[in-house]
Amino acid sequence: MAPPRSVSPALAFITIGALYITQGLPMGLAFMALPAMLRSLGYSTEAIGMVGVVILPWALKFLWAPLVDRAQGGRLGRRQSWIVPAQIIVVLLYALIALSAAANASILIVIGLLLIANTVSATQDIATDGWAVELMRGPELAWANGLQVGGFALGMLIGGAATLAVFEEGGWLSAFGLPGLVTAASIVPVLMIPREAGQKVVARPLARPGLLRTVQRPGAMLMLSVAALFHFAESMAGSMLGPFLIDSGLSLRDVGIVTGTGVTCTAVLGAGLGGALTHRFGAARTAIVSGTLTALSLLFWVLLAMAGSVSLGGAISVMLVGGITGGVAYVAFFTIFMQWASPDQAGTDFTVLQCTESWTNIVAAMLAGQMAALIGFPGLFLAASLAGIIAMAWIAFALVRQTGTSAAKPI
Repeated sequence: MAPPRSVSPALAFITIGALYITQGLPMGLAFMALPAMLRSLGYSTEAIGMVGVVILPWALKFLWAPLVDRAQGGRLGRRQSWIVPAQIIVVLLYALIALSAAANASILIVIGLLLIANTVSATQDIATDGWAVELMRGPELAWANGLQVGGFALGMLIGGAATLAVFEEGGWLSAFGLPGLVTAASIVPVLMIPREAGQKVVARPLARPGLLRTVQRPGAMLMLSVAALFHFAESMAGSMLGPFLIDSGLSLRDVGIVTGTGVTCTAVLGAGLGGALTHRFGAARTAIVSGTLTALSLLFWVLLAMAGSVSLGGAISVMLVGGITGGVAYVAFFTIFMQWASPDQAGTDFTVLQCTESWTNIVAAMLAGQMAALIGFPGLFLAASLAGIIAMAWIAFALVRQTGTSAAKPI
């Protein structure tokens, strides 16, 4: 179903894209900017390592997703009544983090505030995902998921690299002022969309949204397996790329350039190409082809690891390939997930699939560390590539089965 006549597609895309950008900001702050900022001020690596706890809300948000879906009203609109307060709270939290850090408060306070900010952003993500399903149906979901992947990656760059540059010039208040301004600006297009927009999809009486309804839907187990496996191999390899590049003689600056290249490719090239290919060839076909190419691209890391030495140019070239194919795959798979999500509880269904991916990515990273110690980096990258190819074979079977069920939406 297309957006209601009162909402132009351009405004809907701008709004959803802006919200996805703001979701990437706290992740960029936590994993790209804040560790470097704290280290420059003399904090220990043990203390900085505690920043990793802020990812928990993104893996646990399925627990409160039904509460977001159950809300049926609100003065601003069904979804807007969650999104607008969330954005305001995050802006205030950024200000508190900046003031606390500038006053040399305990790192536990800074991390605690950032954890709250990520919890609020994860809640906004539930409402935004549900809103995207309600506002944009059918082929438009391909472009919406291109915005999701690209916007989130762009938000990480703003929260990471851009914030670091501002911090070096203006300190804590200026650094956190940047993500605060971006978040505040995202509220404007949200308020421009009529409060009833998207509610036509859910106008009939609703059953009570819940996690049990998600897992009881036809094809649920197949979709959960797809969500668990589609990024597993890439997470295995990606979690050990930093240590591999350092052991290969690259500097921290070089590693930052390589990883930044991957994020940029995902945000700009991969997301844009993914939206176009998914729109042209369909989500399932694009997902299978791009996912397989991503798994095969991991073999280039095998070749670099076996070579014994790695040049900056070689690492960037391999990262370019993986960033583009991986970005396309993300767009296609997220489109499949949104197509499967029920309009009755779109935020819950989509969030469950996202969280499934998050938890299996954690398992993949833990497994990769053990495998690297046992069989070395060449063996790890080879195992990850083979695991990715096997996973894509299962996913192809699962998607064929899914399209054959009566409850499946066109993929």
